[in-house]
Amino acid sequence: MYAARLKVTELEGKVAELTGKVEDVQAAKENAEVELAEVKAQVSSKDKHLAAKDVEIAELKRRLREQVDKSESLEIDLEDEKGKVASIEEAKQKAMEARAISSSALNVAQNNYVEAQGIVNMLVSEAEWKCGRGVVLMANSILNAGELDGAVASLIDASHAVGHRGGYLECAHHVEEVCGQEFDTSHCS
Repeated sequence: MYAARLKVTELEGKVAELTGKVEDVQAAKENAEVELAEVKAQVSSKDKHLAAKDVEIAELKRRLREQVDKSESLEIDLEDEKGKVASIEEAKQKAMEARAISSSALNVAQNNYVEAQGIVNMLVSEAEWKCGRGVVLMANSILNAGELDGAVASLIDASHAVGHRGGYLECAHHVEEVCGQEFDTSHCS
């Protein structure tokens, strides 16, 4: 009986020891379950955080594509503006060339005008001389020509004979008025 008691005591000690171990295992299991729940909560939180980051990354990628598209559009606009500036510069250069050509043409025209004005002035003065003196001198030289003198003398003789001396003097008088120079009518007397 003592041996059975000892065995019972020993078994009770083993049961107590095993119960303690079971309790330790259950406590460890409960701790592991709590830790597992915490890890699952952390994983779930991390998954939610990663999902939010994925959404944020997708938004950033969309914005980046928009900026790239906008940048490409701005590059195209910039190239267009460069083309316009080049066209404007070319037009400005052509305008400056046209201005230089027209300025040169204006100088040539002014020089030609001065030359033409000189010619006109010379022609006007020659015309005035011819009207004032040249025509009179030519008429006088014609009227005082030797051949004409003989013809006029014959005409005078004939006019004396017919009585037309006054008509010749009247004609000479009209010519003198027009030309403004006195003719030699002494041979008509």
